[in-house]
Amino acid sequence: MKAYIIEELNVVELFTTQKEDDYINYKCEPDNREIGSVLKKKYDKKLKKEIQNLSSAQLRDYLRDGYLMMGDIKFEQGWLKVEKIFKPEHADSKTTAGASNMTSSVLLNIEQNKNLE
Repeated sequence: MKAYIIEELNVVELFTTQKEDDYINYKCEPDNREIGSVLKKKYDKKLKKEIQNLSSAQLRDYLRDGYLMMGDIKFEQGWLKVEKIFKPEHADSKTTAGASNMTSSVLLNIEQNKNLE
């Protein structure tokens, strides 16, 4: 598979890693309508802020388990819209370009050096 990817992308080297935390952060947006209809007044500004501050590890657990406990509140599957984003040092870099979805992430070094000229 590696040779195929190198040929198709026309790249010099290909590195793969399972260390997603080095490059990716998870973030989420709450489904306000769904959560509000179930939690009513419990869904306040404080809880919204706690949702915004969920760690990547907590969001991975939510995706894996299908729920997330925050205190005595159980967030069911579908209540949080989770996405993967590259860390700022990779996303804002002029030497890298990337794309990510919930299945995989690709980060390319687009810096041209003398070997590539």
